[in-house]
Amino acid sequence: MTEQERRRYFRINDEVAMSFSLIDGNDNGDVSVHDTLALNQEFHISLEVQIRQAMLELRAKDPKLAVMLDLLNQKMNLLRNGEHLFESSPSLKAANISACGISFSWHEKLAINQMVMLSLYLQPKHDLVRTQAHVAAVNSNPDSLDRQTEPYIIHLDFDSIHDAYQELLIQHIVQRQGSQLRKKLDEVQ
Repeated sequence: MTEQERRRYFRINDEVAMSFSLIDGNDNGDVSVHDTLALNQEFHISLEVQIRQAMLELRAKDPKLAVMLDLLNQKMNLLRNGEHLFESSPSLKAANISACGISFSWHEKLAINQMVMLSLYLQPKHDLVRTQAHVAAVNSNPDSLDRQTEPYIIHLDFDSIHDAYQELLIQHIVQRQGSQLRKKLDEVQ
């Protein structure tokens, strides 16, 4: 990730359900399976964008119905991703996230440039974002409370993140940032 990319995207502190697996440098994986998963996910993201647009229009006309349909959509997303949840055992973690990378505390040191396959489940809608990433940096955890169990801060840069995933992340970050700012304003008043 270049300095320009770091400045181009907002970063927020958030909680995400995440899992990742290390990618061996010699293993390119089954391309047809990855292509099928990517196409299915791209279709799902396209549907999500259409649903969100329709929800915005509906919310103005019937807010209660919009809330109910949004909850049903979240439930379907959770069920859809349920098989992946059990398969990869994601954990809910505090993270600093942007559209081009993520940082989080971790229990072991990873090698710089280690490739990983990362799955993020954005809360509260459980939107799945999958991308390859590499370890850009590893630092000591400055938080004395977490240092015993998670002594490292892992910084991952997303590699060739699909545009649909990146757009989903950007929308999530903007919405969460707005929510966090509103919460701060409410606390001040």
